[in-house]
Amino acid sequence: MESLRLRHANSFTRMAKSENFTKQYRLKAFFVFGLALLILLNRLWAHALFSGMNHPLFLFRENEAAYRFFLQTHIPQTITGYQLLSFVFDLLLFLIPVLFIINLRQSYAVVFSFLLLIYFFTYNLVTGHHYHGLVAAILITLPFWTKNEQRFHLLWEAGRYYWLYIFASAALWKIVRGSVFYSEQLCHILKAQQLHLLLQQPHSIHAQMVQYLIANPAVAHAVLIINVLVQLSFLIGFFTKKFDPLLFALAIVFCLANYFVMNIVSAELLILNLTLLNWEKLSVWVSVFFRRIPLEKKQ
Repeated sequence: MESLRLRHANSFTRMAKSENFTKQYRLKAFFVFGLALLILLNRLWAHALFSGMNHPLFLFRENEAAYRFFLQTHIPQTITGYQLLSFVFDLLLFLIPVLFIINLRQSYAVVFSFLLLIYFFTYNLVTGHHYHGLVAAILITLPFWTKNEQRFHLLWEAGRYYWLYIFASAALWKIVRGSVFYSEQLCHILKAQQLHLLLQQPHSIHAQMVQYLIANPAVAHAVLIINVLVQLSFLIGFFTKKFDPLLFALAIVFCLANYFVMNIVSAELLILNLTLLNWEKLSVWVSVFFRRIPLEKKQ
């Protein structure tokens, strides 16, 4: 009799875990693919999707093996060479994630990841610059290739560790190279990076802030040290998840500050910030919220 009760209890526990995983999977899919759509909408607004790269004068030749292989496939040449085809690929970039959010078919997640990868390589070849923002969107779609709880969790955690690595490695690189100890490091960076701003909009608030930092090396150095300490704080995430909410907020603050001081846009990378959220609590809050809506309507 006791063994029968234990069997029933174990069966109930497994069912509850499976139900919780399904809820979190759907919720994560909504946020991940929803944010990916916002990133693509922003790029569409900037005429930076496939349709905005029609008939480029030339594609930059890269030394990296991955780019050389991609050029050999003639995929970027074909897509950018035919206007109708480029519009079709743009349409697919928006249609596939919407379909995945609706029915959660793994095949749609796989197709979307490869579409993003094709766009990533094509965009970098056309512009001649390695923009890394989309790497985050590609990586965070990989867990949705599977509905197996263990595999999904493993891939999701890999995305979290990669996000922590981005910050921690940037801090360690500055420390190892010694740039954080050079008092005029940020001043020289601002002079090189913000020259166009200082010449074209010298009276803007942003330009005045840059001028102040350049004129006050001690303040600029303090800003650089704070920058490194914030990045270094992400090391703690490798040992515990206790401070993930704080790291989540710090990542947003850092990206905003990075834009206003350095004019570096890191917003697309923030999609990986989703890996720092407590999805178990979030799914409970969402469930409670949707349960209250019908009650409020009845009242």
